Amino acid sequence: MKDKLYIYCRVSTSSQSDEGVSLDVQEQRGIEVSKKNNMKPISIKEQGSGLKSYSEERPLFSNLMNKVSDGEVKHIWIDELTRLTRNDVDLPFISLEMKKNNVNLYVGKSGQLKEWGFETKLLDTIITMVNQNQIKTQIRKSIRSKRRLFTEGCYMKGQSPFGYDLKDKKLVLHPTNSQWVEKIFDFYEKGKSTTWIRTHLFENQVKPPMNWKTQNDWFPDRTIRVILGNQNYIGIDTYGELTNSCPQIVDKKVFRSVQKKLKQHNRIDNSEKIDFLLRGIIKCGDSSSMRTLGKKKSRKNPLYSCVHRDRQYKNRSNNKITCKVSRSVRTDIIDNYTWELLCRTLEQSSMIKEQVKKDIIGTKKKGYTKRSVNITLKGLNRKMVELDKNTLELEKRFYTNKIDQKKFDILMESISDTEEDLLGQIDDLKLQLNSIKENSQWIDWLEIHFKRIDKIRNTSDLIEKKKLINHYIREILVLEYDDETHQHKIVFKFRFPLFNDKIEWIKNKNGTFKLDKHGRRKYKIIDGKDEIKLSSPSNSHSTVTDFARFLG
Repeated sequence: MKDKLYIYCRVSTSSQSDEGVSLDVQEQRGIEVSKKNNMKPISIKEQGSGLKSYSEERPLFSNLMNKVSDGEVKHIWIDELTRLTRNDVDLPFISLEMKKNNVNLYVGKSGQLKEWGFETKLLDTIITMVNQNQIKTQIRKSIRSKRRLFTEGCYMKGQSPFGYDLKDKKLVLHPTNSQWVEKIFDFYEKGKSTTWIRTHLFENQVKPPMNWKTQNDWFPDRTIRVILGNQNYIGIDTYGELTNSCPQIVDKKVFRSVQKKLKQHNRIDNSEKIDFLLRGIIKCGDSSSMRTLGKKKSRKNPLYSCVHRDRQYKNRSNNKITCKVSRSVRTDIIDNYTWELLCRTLEQSSMIKEQVKKDIIGTKKKGYTKRSVNITLKGLNRKMVELDKNTLELEKRFYTNKIDQKKFDILMESISDTEEDLLGQIDDLKLQLNSIKENSQWIDWLEIHFKRIDKIRNTSDLIEKKKLINHYIREILVLEYDDETHQHKIVFKFRFPLFNDKIEWIKNKNGTFKLDKHGRRKYKIIDGKDEIKLSSPSNSHSTVTDFARFLG
């Protein structure tokens, strides 16, 4: 039986693909080394910073190091040493673990074996510290450069806000959209809802800016609120603590009036009880849902708490406690990590990437024409208009006390779910329309995939986050607590085998790669894991950094 060679490939950013060190290039080099040494290649590819601790940034490498510690891995290949880490704290630990477990580390095209002597370790540490310092210096230079450009009047927050264009990196008024910004403020100040405003914008064919990463022509409700709160429109631009002026669009009196209305609306929204991201899916080891505890004078941080111990404490149960969850879990720590774990899993999953690819460039069927897509789009947009009318009617009935809060929330959630589904269909159809227009040209579906994940990662809406977590994660089990390490064992159970799934190239009998009609290699998706067991600090003094460092 052949030995396994774990080929670890890493890039910090997607732009590195253009610099000759893409994940595919690294993988191919590793495969050549595996052939040379008559070993079975196992590819691990991920995007993540080498400057930060790998336990914070790279779940796949963390998993690989766990296997090293457990003695499951004996051969690893990397393109160069910086693919392992650029962090001078992590490097000694990685080196020690590999040396202790007799791991053969192959480096570069030639697959030269890494020596684990003291002199080599010292030199590696020095090189890593120098690299780390160079990167930090580059970051400082970049920040200084951006601050200097801002003081010269440049806009430094990416794409220009709706209503503006960029000319020589400075904000200038967009001749048409700036007028629509005035109208949006005027509409809201005179009592029109954001739902009414976005319907009006759609009916007048006013399209949202591309920096919201949407393919359809509908302004999201949150986007309208972002516009209404943007100080750029009264001539104020900020970058950190720095302040600059920019072209003014909205009268300051109108802007202040709108802010008061927004605050009043927010007070209504905030009157609801506090909700928790993982309520219902975070459980004790016997699958009993954990209780959620909010902040109070004697409790600084909200917690997920064992329901068995709570019942025993309140004398509601005479049974002896068998649950091993002796300490509660801080909500902010486990919430943040769960969200990042989900985003990174979706980002790296070959199964998700393949689905995106099929959605974008693999859906061409008989009768699939520009005309048929446009007809379907018109039908979906009509449904969106009807939904907005229903939303307006519900809001009228709620604010005139003709419907109670509970019923209003249920109906609004139903409308929101339907709207999300429609917007997703519109997005897909827009992509199909673009593929028809571009004919046989290459569509960068991976770029679209990563943009979608960025959009998910930057979601701040709690309801949207809960929907995504419940869609992909079946349950999170909090197991025994270790008093010495101050850690819980936590099991994440996914609904799909997404974690660490991968692609496998299909080969002919003679060992060559099978090709499709376009000359591209054929492959199949190999399922990953649907369950991950991690260790985490969970006492009230733990920080997010501590939590990330202990996770592997």
